Amino acid sequence: MVKRYHECAKCRSSAVGLAQQRHYTLRTVPIGAKPVFLLVALSTLMCWNCGAGQQEAGDIADPKKSYTRAFARLLIELSTKMTMLDIALRLGVGWELVKGIIEERLQHRAKRRSWRGVRRMAIDEIAVREGQNYMTIVVDLDSGRVLCFAEGDAHSALEAFFRKLRRSRARLEAIAVDMSGGYLKAVKLCTPKGVLVVHDRYHVVAEMNRVMDSVRRDEQNRLDAEARKVSKGSRYLLLYGKEKLDELPRKKARLDALLEANEFLHEVYRLKEDLRLFWSQESRKKADDFIHSWFSEASGLGNAHVTRMANTIERRMAAILAWYDQPITTGPLEGLNNKIKVLKRSAYGYRDQAFFGLRILFLHETQFKLAGA
Repeated sequence: MVKRYHECAKCRSSAVGLAQQRHYTLRTVPIGAKPVFLLVALSTLMCWNCGAGQQEAGDIADPKKSYTRAFARLLIELSTKMTMLDIALRLGVGWELVKGIIEERLQHRAKRRSWRGVRRMAIDEIAVREGQNYMTIVVDLDSGRVLCFAEGDAHSALEAFFRKLRRSRARLEAIAVDMSGGYLKAVKLCTPKGVLVVHDRYHVVAEMNRVMDSVRRDEQNRLDAEARKVSKGSRYLLLYGKEKLDELPRKKARLDALLEANEFLHEVYRLKEDLRLFWSQESRKKADDFIHSWFSEASGLGNAHVTRMANTIERRMAAILAWYDQPITTGPLEGLNNKIKVLKRSAYGYRDQAFFGLRILFLHETQFKLAGA
């Protein structure tokens, strides 16, 4: 009499018998601090009809794995609260096993992600290694999800992303980006018509701060030794906003003395502070009038640094004014950048750049500072 276990996967015959049995040891969920292992017997089944042999599927573990699905689920849950090294020590396994389970899970989730709901996003670059090594990051501003990460040239890094975004049928409305030519080129060539490009306000202000510093340096070199004493150590003082100096009376008094002693420096400082007021206008029309007035005044000052900034503002006028249609910035990327730095430090760097990128894709889900390292 034939003992029937399963049907044959090849010919679907029910004439299947036991050929041999093998035992496997699988790591499963620990009890307290004690590791637990299961001894599992799996049979190799032989089809008497077609001669095909196959091992029966295990219900508690994936094929070719040394651990159960329950153990993998526990490890994944711990990865949102602990570093990879801590997980390895807590479960008594190797770091490479922890990495492998997390990487496999993240790859599976990355393939299933949908971008259909993406409406507004921000693009910026962050430093990933010492020196001039940067990674382009794209973030969904509504959900906080990282949509794309890539190293290398900004245009080539974003071109493939935008193609995939179009295939996902996302109804993109606006993109916050700095004034980098590489990003603008990619956005212009790859995004659908009608998508609003918004220049990030913080990058615009930062660019004007660099102009302020260049003018200060020129003035410092131009002055005689006696006059230099007044402006010495004023670099960061000139970059303060007026509202912050109101809380620092000693620094405010020193800045007032500096600006009183140098009329030209005073003019440039006033332009810097006026530019910051652009984003607090009552309407887009008033903002339009304001920025054109600022451009005229800056152009008439006759300074090469300020004129270059004024020309940049003129070229990017539409994208700067677009903030009044879509008030978005790349600000959320700054918080993400800090998380990435913590992630790198807690893992003492990443040799596997692909795995590092996968961690970044889901970094917004981590609950604690060192989570996910």
